[in-house]
Amino acid sequence: MSSPGRAGFADWQAIRALTATYNRCFDRSDAQGWASTFIPSGRLEVAGEGVAYAGHDELRDFCSSRGWGILHMTLDPEVTVDGDLGEQRCNLVMFRRYENRERPTLLATGRYTDTLIRTPEGWRFECRVVELDNRLGYTPEGSK
Repeated sequence: MSSPGRAGFADWQAIRALTATYNRCFDRSDAQGWASTFIPSGRLEVAGEGVAYAGHDELRDFCSSRGWGILHMTLDPEVTVDGDLGEQRCNLVMFRRYENRERPTLLATGRYTDTLIRTPEGWRFECRVVELDNRLGYTPEGSK
């Protein structure tokens, strides 16, 4: 068990690996793999939009509905661990990919605030809250 505060390297590495799995599974439309990064009652919330997906079924359906074409990058993680509970904050950069291999374009920036639980299978997300900055092309100023 880790003491409260900054995560030990093994926990930090495991939580970052989980985050990378989350990103890759979503980007490949692997809904089952993506949902399995959460505990069975896990939750994804989009802050400020009143949108949430809870439980593996809703999470799988959400991922499946998005299709191919998004590339997630998470940066600058801050990870803390207290026993079997963890928290992570990291920045998000999302790109839109195109099947014709045109260069990806910036879609959104934001940040994740995560609560995690150590399970027998390893670390899993209990809740991920994503706060998106104004998405490109969606601001009132950008549409004038």
